[in-house]
Amino acid sequence: MATAIRMDRDALVRFSASYMYYVEKHKLLDIMSRILAEATVQQIEDVRRWLGENIRHIAQEIYSKAMNAFHLGIDADYYQLPKNFYHRIVLHGRVGSGRRSLAHVLAQRWNLLILDADTLAYHHINGQARGRKVPLLHEGIEKRSVYKISEAIGNIIQKRLLQEDALHRGWILINYPNNRCEARELFESFSVPPNRLIFLQVDEQTARMRLLMRKYAPCPQDNITYMDYQMQQFRKSEPLLNTYLSHRREVLYVDATECFETVKCFIMSQLTKTPYMLGYKYGESSPID
Repeated sequence: MATAIRMDRDALVRFSASYMYYVEKHKLLDIMSRILAEATVQQIEDVRRWLGENIRHIAQEIYSKAMNAFHLGIDADYYQLPKNFYHRIVLHGRVGSGRRSLAHVLAQRWNLLILDADTLAYHHINGQARGRKVPLLHEGIEKRSVYKISEAIGNIIQKRLLQEDALHRGWILINYPNNRCEARELFESFSVPPNRLIFLQVDEQTARMRLLMRKYAPCPQDNITYMDYQMQQFRKSEPLLNTYLSHRREVLYVDATECFETVKCFIMSQLTKTPYMLGYKYGESSPID
């Protein structure tokens, strides 16, 4: 007698998300699209034999072109993202670098969700969203434990990224990560890590001028004391965080001191033309070796 199999929905979602990331990382969709196109054009009769003879060199060609464009800066106009490619973008930089404004522009361009780590934490703290990690977040805040706060927020974000709208639309994340430990967690432990981290680089003086000259919007964070605290935290965490990020292929460094339109156009161009490459820059063997 057959018995029903009970499926853990959360486990199934995590598996599906991890599988999607594996397919994306190893460019399996790119390889299969190329194989189907060539097989159709050449009108192959013995498909199995043809696949055995050609799949390796097709995969190597796709990887080599992408790596050349990535490491040597060769224009990648030939490169096109798969039709079902979803951008998963982290906008990182000190306060005043233009993260929020750019997030709204990029989200509108590709119909992406905007996820603010601070907002997600706020909803959990104030009871608008419940979960097992809420007590950990409260405990971290009460004891001023950076580790517990980081762990709780990381779990909150990962759970949000596994929801259906995030998986099927793509997203832009701001205000996370804030240090090297959070960055490692994001890239190496999340089921669906970002495929781009845009590091907006702007000096502190320019950032302060932008914050002081912007349109006044009254809120508890709009004061000099809080701005000084944010700047201090960024200065403290940036060296170690940047050391980690500089070794990842997903990271795009952008000079954010230029005018908004220039920065926006440059980022859109890079996201469209530059091949997405995932993982470490160095010391990683080829997936097809």
